[in-house]
Parts: sequence; structure tokens; C-alpha cells
Amino acid sequence: MNRVLAFARAPFDLLRSPTLAGRLVGLAAVALLVVLTAFPLGVLFHRSFEREAQLSLQNYVEVFSAARNYQPIWDTVKLGLWTVLLAAVLGVPLAWVVARTNMPRRRILENLCLLPYMLPPFIGAMAWIQLLAPRSGYINQLWMSLMGTRDPLFNIYSFGGMVMVMGFYSFPFVFIAVRGALERMNPSLEEAASICGARTLRVARDITVPLVIPSIMAGMMLAFLYTVSNFGIPALLGMRARIFVLTTRIYAYILRGDMVGIQLATALSVVLVGLAAIILIVNRWVISKQHGAAIISGKSVRPTRVELGRWRYPFALGVYAVVGLMVLAPIVALMLTSFLRAWGLPLRWANFTVRNYEYILFEFPLTRAAIQNSVMLALVAASAAVVLGTVLAYIVVKTRTRGRQAVDALVTLPNAIPGTVVALAMILAWSGRFGINLYNTFAILLVAYLSYYTFYAFRNAAAALAQVHPSLEEAATISGAGSGAVMRDVVIPLIRPGMLAGWLLVFAPTLRELTISILLYGPYTPTIGVAVFDLQDAGYFHIASALAAIIVVVIVGINLVMRKLLGGRARAM
Repeated sequence: MNRVLAFARAPFDLLRSPTLAGRLVGLAAVALLVVLTAFPLGVLFHRSFEREAQLSLQNYVEVFSAARNYQPIWDTVKLGLWTVLLAAVLGVPLAWVVARTNMPRRRILENLCLLPYMLPPFIGAMAWIQLLAPRSGYINQLWMSLMGTRDPLFNIYSFGGMVMVMGFYSFPFVFIAVRGALERMNPSLEEAASICGARTLRVARDITVPLVIPSIMAGMMLAFLYTVSNFGIPALLGMRARIFVLTTRIYAYILRGDMVGIQLATALSVVLVGLAAIILIVNRWVISKQHGAAIISGKSVRPTRVELGRWRYPFALGVYAVVGLMVLAPIVALMLTSFLRAWGLPLRWANFTVRNYEYILFEFPLTRAAIQNSVMLALVAASAAVVLGTVLAYIVVKTRTRGRQAVDALVTLPNAIPGTVVALAMILAWSGRFGINLYNTFAILLVAYLSYYTFYAFRNAAAALAQVHPSLEEAATISGAGSGAVMRDVVIPLIRPGMLAGWLLVFAPTLRELTISILLYGPYTPTIGVAVFDLQDAGYFHIASALAAIIVVVIVGINLVMRKLLGGRARAM
């Protein structure tokens, strides 16, 4: 309640800003934030209790009285639990290998482990379909040929397939958290255990792992949130097997096309938000307990390296084989399929062609329009998000405005809830009921992107602004510079790398976005993510793979550029 009151007072505090320009810019930014976030989410929450223009619990009663809705709720939780277990089994050992062993080429292994974090998860699902589709997947075809059987080795269209692919694309959350903790850990406790005669495995079991358990738990919580909010993997792998989770069930309700379906979707969306909120609360509690481990000292430390000795290269070969199968094999399969004349043809030179790329880039109206739309939306959304995020970050970091913590929370809120919920909130808020109808337009996609992704620009700008000492601005002011000149000549040049990082971090996901776009696109506003999904869903796997391959190359290229521009700082992102 205090945060709400403080946020309500924020505009009045901004009116007391030293300059008229500062007052107007600050007020405009806060007002835009309310329009983008608070209003749509408030409408969604209110509409979940509305039936026939009256407040009622009927939507919740109908949702929870339908037996078909209990299974998606349980499957969502079950999928999250199994996924985080797999993510931990993969992420913790790989983080230890990168941070604590002398295995050769660890930087290459690190980049491979981060690759799934960069790529869209629905493209990961597509890639694994190329390998493990029951009859036509490359691995299943090889298995059936070698074993002389008609039974596939593994059916990707199953709950197990969903867990596997989701785990392969969520383990980087655990990997990043644990790697950072292991690299910064004070090695004195491990050294003391070694001096006392403990072997490497016992040191890891009794000292290292207990100290990094908070980081493991934090990474697992993020992986769980990523899983329950994901739409692409359950849609491509689960819906074909009639396995629904909350995100795909909400999608099915909206596809009914009537108001009752949308109202039921809002009730189910509130349930999904509640699940996400529980995860975030637990995650914050886990992070708050990290101080008890006291693994990071105030001085520079050099982590203890485990010498692998003669097993160094055989160990590296085994690790690279496992990671290569998880990360590179599906991408290679996707690339191979993108050059096939038709899905299912044998991998022979005569069956390869570049015709698929020519078709999607120059001939097929859907993909041409989707590429143009996504590039334009990504450029505008990234640029607008950087401007808005920087202004809001300045209010939070550099002013004493009451309510700035509420501004911080409101920027973060959309990114902490599933994109499906954000899209539904936009439908309810901007479909004409309040005098503005943006449905089936570019504007509603842009508004949704800004609401969901401004967080990335905001966080990078805030981190950069926190490093700008107030004395620099004070010196410029004393020298006679106005607030505009101080921002233009002092602050902006100093935080430009952070702003650039924020721009790239917004541009890349909006370019290939699916979860929000699948509910908001119109007949004339398809996006790349929607085009790939529709082509895959319609069975044009080879054409969908060609478009997906282009996305992969572009996304990886953007990440390489970002790492090059930001140097070592990009490694921590």
C-alpha cells in the first residue's frame, strides 16, 4: 500500500523538478508507464471478475468447475518441476566444469552453454522435431534403419519431449547463476578441507555444493518461471499430443472467439500470474538467504582449479559430445532441413536446394510481410524502450522522487509475468471499450512490446547511471550548463554503452517474438515468430526451417556484436 501511495505522489514530486523540461519529461514518462502497464493489467484483473457487466466470481467458478482445466494446471506445475530438475542436473555440473576445472577450451564450452539462452525456445522445439519426430526425425530414421524396426526411439510429441526440450533451453539459468557463484567464491574453506585430506569429490559434496545451494535454487526458480510462462514449446510439442498447459489453455480459450472465452481466459491468466508471483516470492526469499553462506569476500579471489591430469582430454571429449548433442545437433538438423526440397526426403545432395530461402525472402507474401513487420517493430520498440527506460532509470537512480521504487516495480512487473497474460491485457484494454481501438494494428503489438521489454533497457540504463558519480553533473551545473546540456554532454556519453546494450537486448527478442504476437497479430500484421509458427503448424517444415535458420543467424550475430562492443561486461549478461 505504501508503494501505491508513493507512486500516486510521484507526479506531484516530479512537478517540483528544477526545470520545466525535466518536469515535463518525467511526467510524460511516468504517464506512459501507467498507460503501458498499470492500466492494461488493472483492466485484466477487473475483467476476470466481470460477467454480463456485473462483478461476479462466475468466471472462476466456471474455470475451476471444468474438469478439463485441472489437468493443464497440474501439467504446468509438473512440467516446471521436471524441467528444473533436468536444468539443475545439466547446469550445475557444467558450471563447475567451466569455473573450477582445467578442461581445455572452457570458453568455447561456456559459449555453447549460453547458446540456448540466446535462441527462441519455439525454434528449439522445431529443431528437435527435425531429430525426433516419430517417423521422419533424423535420429528416429537412423534408429529404425539400424534396428530393423518400425518403432521410433523416442516420440518428441509427448510430455517427456516437452520436459527434455524445455530442460535443454532452461538450464542456462542454472548455469549462469552457479558459474558466477563458483567464480567468486572464497576458496579458503575448500583449501582447508583439502589440507585435512579430503578428496576432490568429498570437497565438492561437503563444501562447494552446500555453499552454492542458494545460487542453484535461484537459477532453478528462474528456470521454473521460464517454463510455466513459455508458450512455443508446449504449443508445438504438447498440443499435437493433446497435452495442454496454462499458456496453451489460455490460447485455446481466446481462439473460441467469443466474450465468454476471453473472460474465462482472464480468470485462468490470474491463476497463472498467481503461480508466477509465488515463484518470484520464493526466489527473492532464496536470494535473501545467500548472505548466510558468506561465499564472497571483499577481496579479489582466485578459485581453486581441479587438475584433471591425464583424464583432461578424454573428459573434455565426453563433455563436448554431450553438450554438442544438446545444443548443436538440433541446430544442424534445422539447417539441413532448411535446404531440403521437401520435408522427409533423404539427406542426399540431389535433394538439397536454396529454393526455400529464395521463396521466403522474395516470393511468399506472408514471410516477406512478416520480415518487414518484425524488423520495423523491433527497430521502433528498441529505440522507444531505450528512451523511456533511460528516463525512468534516471528518475529511479538519480532523483529523490517519492514513488521511485514503485516506478521500478511497475517497469519490472510485466517482465515477471507470462507474455500470454500481457497480450490478453492489451486485448482487453485497447480493443475499443475505452475509446481506443488498436486491435489488429501495429500499434497494439508495439504497445505490448514496450510494456514487456522496456525492463531490459531500464535495467541496463539504471546500472550505467549508478556508476556516474554525482560530482560530474554537479561540476557541469556549476560551470553554467543547464539540465539539458548536462544530460546531452555528460550523462548520455557516459551511459551510452549501457543504452546500446539495452537497445540490443530489446531488439533481439522483439525481432523473433512469438508468445505475445500470436495473440495480437492481425491479417496485415504477421511477424516472423508467427510466420514460423504457422508454417510449422501447417506442415511446411522445410520452409519454416529456412525462416527459423535466418532468425538463428541474426540472433547469434546480434549477440556476438553485443559481446564485441561491450567486452567483458557482456559475459555477465
